[in-house]
This record gives sequence, structure tokens and C-alpha cells, in this order.
Amino acid sequence: MFFIASKIFWLIAAPFNLACLLGILAVAAALARLRRTARGLAWGGIAVILLAGATPIGPWATAVLDQRFPMRPALPGTIGGIIVLGGAISNEQSIAFDTPVLAADPDRVTALLELARRFPEAPIIWAGGYGGLGSVEKTEAWFARDLYTAIGFDVARITFEPHSRNTHENEVEARKLAGTVDGAPWILVTGAVHMPRSVAIFRHGGWNVLPWPVAPLSPGPDTAWEPLAFGQTLELSTRGLREWIGLVAYRLAGYTDEILPD
Repeated sequence: MFFIASKIFWLIAAPFNLACLLGILAVAAALARLRRTARGLAWGGIAVILLAGATPIGPWATAVLDQRFPMRPALPGTIGGIIVLGGAISNEQSIAFDTPVLAADPDRVTALLELARRFPEAPIIWAGGYGGLGSVEKTEAWFARDLYTAIGFDVARITFEPHSRNTHENEVEARKLAGTVDGAPWILVTGAVHMPRSVAIFRHGGWNVLPWPVAPLSPGPDTAWEPLAFGQTLELSTRGLREWIGLVAYRLAGYTDEILPD
């Protein structure tokens, strides 16, 4: 129920979608001769787009999450294992073309290769099913297996978890496969902006995790916002808002113990 509700809510709450919805309602109100309501809805839609695409609020809020954990933390001599969260492969395109198609965040793929080389005996879990509504025949984990096989990596080292649909389910399903999770640290690999929510969820599940964030969204600590880059600003605001909403929602749902872990 939480999964479906979160998907429906985000369809409405995403800034561009919300602005379009307010615009449609404004037209409907105007046709019904509710002029004051129509003006209010229209200005509301304009305000959403301007706040998300033409102010530094969204990029700065995104940068807070993006830069919460260091990109290259010191690694211990011994680890419990490596867990990579899905998101590097486009499930829909991979199904359409029947071959692995990398998404906008392929750094998780290369991070696994780097960490597997540094810890050749460590168990590896790739946790990634299908995050959309409905079901598919092959989820991201299956295409990840195909990808690593194609590049010559020993896929026998990786346990592919194909059933989880969101980060909470990533943790639950991975814990079933990992065995001991509270001993030596498990290196957790996911997108930098998504790392705070992931850390909170895995800590709640009893894991000792060492964050290994990849693919930061913000340009850097000194250039979090470019005033004339409207499209980039809107994208940063959208990605950041989704994570902030996720942090609060997961805390309210009891899936984490803290909103913003350090």
C-alpha cells in the first residue's frame, strides 16, 4: 500500500506535474466563470515553476543531500560485503530492446567493479527489481547480470536480488541474503543524493553500512546553482524534492529512525 501511495503522490507532487495540474484546473475554473479561483490556480502553477526552476532553493536543498557523505571514504581492511542498489539500468528500455541499457546513473556499475577488485573475497549483492507500478517479466537485476556477463566479470560473485521495488524493500530483501549485517561494515553503493535515505533505512534494519556515494547531481560545493540553467535547476529541484519527501515519508512510516542521518 505504501509503495502504490508513494507512486501516486509523486505523480502529483513533482514540480512540473503539479504546475501542469494547476494550469488545467485554472482553465477549468475559467470555463466555469470562477475567475478569482482561476487566477489563483494560474499564479500557483507559475509560482511552482519559478520556485523549482528559477531560484536556488531546490539546488541548494539537493546539494545538502548530495554532499552529506564523502565521495571517497577511507576503507577498512575487512568488510562484510558490498551492496549496490539498483538504478543504474533503465528497466523499460532494456525490456524494449532486450539488452541492458544504462540509465543516467551508470556509476553504480563501475563502482561495483572497483570495489570488487579491492575486496576480491567480499560477497556482493545487487539489489534491484522493478520500481514502477505493475510487473514485468525481467527486472533490473536480470539485466545487470547480463551486463556483467558481457564485460567478462565473474557473476558467480554477485547475488542478484530481483524482487525489491523501493529502497525499503532493497533492505529487507538484501538482509535475507546477507546473513550477518551488524559485524564488519557493508559498503553501500547508491547515488549521492539518495544516500542519506538509504543509510537511514539500512541502519534501521540493523546494518553496519559504510556509504560509498556515486554520481553526485550538484556541480560542486561552490557552484550549487547556475542562475540561467532553467532546465538543470528544475531537474535538480525535482530530484532533491523527491528525496526530501522520501526522507520524511519513510520516517513517518517507521522505516527509519532519523530523517537526515550523518
